[in-house]
This record gives sequence, structure tokens and C-alpha cells, in this order.
Amino acid sequence: MKKLFVCAAILAFSGIAVLPTSPASAQTMPKDADAKLWMKALKIHRSAIIVDGHNDIPTPMVDEDFNLADNSVGKFHKDGDPYHTDLARFKASGVTAEFFSIYVSGDTLKTGGAMHRAMDMIDSRNREVERHPDALLACATAAEIRAAKKQHKLCAMMGIEGGYAIENSLYALRNFYRLGIRYMTLTHNVSHAWADAHGDVPKNNGLSDFGKEVVHEMNRLGMLVDISHVSEKVMNDVLDISTAPVIASHSGARGINDHTRNVPDAVLKRLASNGGVVMINFFPAFLDARSRSEIDGREIQLKNELDAIQIQYKDNLAARVEAERQLRMAHPIYIASYTRIVDHIDYIKKIAGIDHIGIGADYDGIPMLPNGMNGMEDLPLITYEMLRRGYSEVEIKKVLGENFLRAFAQAEAVAKIGSRKISGDGSLKRLVQ
Repeated sequence: MKKLFVCAAILAFSGIAVLPTSPASAQTMPKDADAKLWMKALKIHRSAIIVDGHNDIPTPMVDEDFNLADNSVGKFHKDGDPYHTDLARFKASGVTAEFFSIYVSGDTLKTGGAMHRAMDMIDSRNREVERHPDALLACATAAEIRAAKKQHKLCAMMGIEGGYAIENSLYALRNFYRLGIRYMTLTHNVSHAWADAHGDVPKNNGLSDFGKEVVHEMNRLGMLVDISHVSEKVMNDVLDISTAPVIASHSGARGINDHTRNVPDAVLKRLASNGGVVMINFFPAFLDARSRSEIDGREIQLKNELDAIQIQYKDNLAARVEAERQLRMAHPIYIASYTRIVDHIDYIKKIAGIDHIGIGADYDGIPMLPNGMNGMEDLPLITYEMLRRGYSEVEIKKVLGENFLRAFAQAEAVAKIGSRKISGDGSLKRLVQ
């Protein structure tokens, strides 16, 4: 998928007791958990509106014709990464609204076809909604998310990952909005014609003039601006001009782990003033410095052997992926616990406040989840850990979804949805290169 290496394996995690339910719907409880507190956590979790900001399941939906009704437990994508998502796991997770990531690789900047790829992925979301009308709804507003909770259905939302999907066209941006896109991550891992990415060579010193016009148009439409993956300069440029709350759909706190994918303290403080939300990514390398170091270090350590496997199985992808998995399994590394997610929540609460935190797990887009988690079904662990640390029910529900809903509703209000014309009032400015 979109990462540079594949998963070692779904680990056999210690310290976790699995309740006696079917594998696809299993709830997990720490062995040392307080049983009464666990039951209270489950009650809060099930009553909450839960919004997850980022799920990459559309990639296998397009590339492998994955049907969400299929049991994905213990299965792997064709590139070796584990599945985290299916309808039963959605149900067990308690999620009310899931943002299906319309992820477009930065490779399209060279090969072309970014918009085509995004359209294929949007269709894959629509296909799943049509396949499973009893379980899924195609939602596009905060009110529809709240209504879905009452109907016991899942809102299948959409967000574009990689602003180059609009191919430098505000006309295309508006059409994506019409198709249901409700946020756009301005970059992925590569800088492009109007916005700079984290960890890449800057091209624009942040946002170009056209990039700023994109932000203005997103505000006008009611499409949330997502600052995950962008450079720190872009984060600040967005906050300088956005009139609506901004999100980081799947990032963490840089003060906990100094990674460019995470949000620095100064930006956290500005997000609080803006009304925005940082939605915590579950990838151990973003959560924890030791995990990041050991994940990267293992790839360096095993480079020669991995190169040999590439050559040996150059014509057999399945065999190559399995050989790589077995090699990594033979060299175990430290994977941070799921409790590290709540460390990030604690930290952002301290810097920005409880009203500016959410969940953006990055299911099916990361090669491993934290120790103690196998898939979406384990999301109640976060509720339990917050409760164990003394968070109130109101605070927990804010983190799980209410903060996002508030920011989303504010963005809709800024856009004056219902009175503005999507295309008729749209900007006609163009990118001149």
C-alpha cells in the first residue's frame, strides 16, 4: 500500500484477554483490567458517536475487489500489510462515521492519472454502500452522522489524501465536493505544485498563492482542510487564512514523538484558537520514538536479505511477500502499546485542550497497529484507557467524535451551506506555471 515496507505479522500480543466471542467481533479486555470499569467503558463506548478520521480500505476495495462483508481477520493485503477492517469489525468497533481515504499516490505526479485514481476509489465506496444498504450510509453532513447513530448504521464518509488529486483545478475540487468529499489532505508525502509535504524538499515555501486559493475555496464549500502530511510551514499558512476549523485527520503530537508527521506544540495552540481537531494516528512509528527507531533499524539491518528476496521472487509477488514476512518475524522489534495513543491524547489535552482531540487510526494504511490491537474491533481499549486515567464520560465522548462533529458543523456554518452556490459562487482563479 502506501508505506515503504510491509508488516512483520499480526503479533501474538501479551497481556490481553479476548472475550469469548467470534473472532470477527471480538472485544478485548486487558488481563489486569477492573471488570466493572471495563463494563462502564463499553457502555460509554456503545452510546458515543464515534468518528474515525482515516481508513485506507478503499485501496484494496479497488485493487483487490475486497468486499467489506468478507471476514478479514488474519488476512493480508497483496503487499503483505494486515487487514484491519470489515463490516463485522466495524460493528465491533462502535464507529458511527468512518472516513474512507481516497488516497492517491504521489507517483501520479510523474505518471499522471491522479484524478482518475480518485474517481475509481470514490466509486468503490459507492459500490460498498450499494452492496450493503442495511449496514452502510453515504453521509456528507454532521447531521447525517447523528442520524446514522440512531439508525445503527455506519456513515461511509470520504476524504481525499493528496491534494494533487484535483490536478490544479478548482473546478475539479468543486466536483469532488459534489461527489461527497468532505476533507482534503493537502499533500501526501511529496511536495507538489501548490503545497509542501513533511519530510520532502519544499517547492513553495509552504502554500503557493494558488494553494491559498484552494484553502479559501474549501472553506467556501464546507470541505475541511486537513494538515496531516504537510510541512510545518503549510500548517501555519493554512491557519493564517482558514476561516473554518482545520483538522489533522491522522497525526499525533510532536511533543511526544518528534516525527514530521506529528503536530508541533505551536501549531497545537493555534489549532485550539482555530477550533480545529488533531485526530490521533495509531501507527507505532508515529506514536513512539523507540518503535520508530527499531522499525527503521530493522529495515536497514535486513536490507541485503530483503534485496535477495526481491530478486529470488521477482515474478511471484505472493511468495516474495510471505518470505519478507517470515524474515521480519524472525527479527522481532519493540511495538508500543495501545496506551501510547492515550499518551498523545493526554499531551494534546494539556497543550490545546480537550476540545481539540479526535481519533484518526489509519486502519488498512499502516503495516502494524500498537501492541494489544489487531483491528478495528479493539477500539474500545482506548475508551477504557481514558476512563482508567480519570477522563469523564463527557471528555471521552468529545475525543471519540463530538469534537470532530463540532468542528465539522462549524465548517458547514462558515460555508453557509444551503445559501451558497457550489459552482456559481466558485473561484475561477487558475494555477499559472
